[in-house]
Amino acid sequence: MNRKDSADPESVPSPAPITIALDAGGTALKGALIVNGLPIPGSFITRPSKSQGAAADTIASFAQACHDLIHYHASAFRPLDYHDSIRIGFAFPGPFDYAKGIALLQGLGKYDALFKQSVRDMLRFEFQSLKSSFPGVTMNRLTAADIRFGNDAFMFGLGASTRFPSERLLCLTLGTGLGSAFVENGQIVAGRHGIPSSGMLFAEPYRDHIVDSYFGKRGILNMASERGLLADGIDVADLAEAAKHGNAQAKALFREYGSNLGKMLRPYLSGFQPSRLVLGGQISGSLPLWERDFQLALGKHAVPVHALADGTAAVFNGIEKLFEDTDHHGSAPHFNP
Repeated sequence: MNRKDSADPESVPSPAPITIALDAGGTALKGALIVNGLPIPGSFITRPSKSQGAAADTIASFAQACHDLIHYHASAFRPLDYHDSIRIGFAFPGPFDYAKGIALLQGLGKYDALFKQSVRDMLRFEFQSLKSSFPGVTMNRLTAADIRFGNDAFMFGLGASTRFPSERLLCLTLGTGLGSAFVENGQIVAGRHGIPSSGMLFAEPYRDHIVDSYFGKRGILNMASERGLLADGIDVADLAEAAKHGNAQAKALFREYGSNLGKMLRPYLSGFQPSRLVLGGQISGSLPLWERDFQLALGKHAVPVHALADGTAAVFNGIEKLFEDTDHHGSAPHFNP
């Protein structure tokens, strides 16, 4: 018989790479496992990000999240073996040297302790140091993992593009600040159509400071303070609830927010001409309070607005795209200046 032996390594397909996707927010660290391009149901984790702690504590929390996700894989499917390929992808806020894995955040109230340090190198060192406590395959595979980084708003935009693949999108994450991504054909667009060379709006001049200061949590709380609405413990969600229950000042605050956001975005929509605006981040949940004034401010440049119910899933899908150049289906560049 000319039958190939089933033990022949060439007849055994390589296992699919296992991607650990981590969204390193200022408040929460969120993670999930992705296999064959799909998040694994039940693998989602969320925990405090420790973004304001010492560098060692922050890195230890990243390592623990990775270990916990691999432990979930072992319990839900099978333990790792030495044939498994592990990738770790981070969605990280900027400024950040994404190619080198070096954090450059300073004075933003998150990840200051990592300033000018290689998150990639520190995480690998942490995995190495844990080998004595967790001997075996897991830490060996994590130590050897391909670790990559992407801007959190870009990852959101790339993930959103999988839901609207034929559309040109302007994607915004409205959270602590304002993140942005201009996306066309599954690629980030920058330096064209009036878009900044960075592809991002957060640092663009606006009024007496920059865009980021006005359209995230800080901006809304400053508006609330000017109106005498800011008491101890009040957050954006509280202001939104007050507006929904008829508080006139809170309603006026969100209407002004929408109008200002529309005026700021108008020249970018005029140049890029997206077919849809996609929103993520906690503030996107308040869209019904300000969408009308937002669209009025956009005028003839008004477009459909879609607030994703689960923006984190879009971020995870975007993180998976960081590794497309190593997958069997070939290269897919994501930055198109």
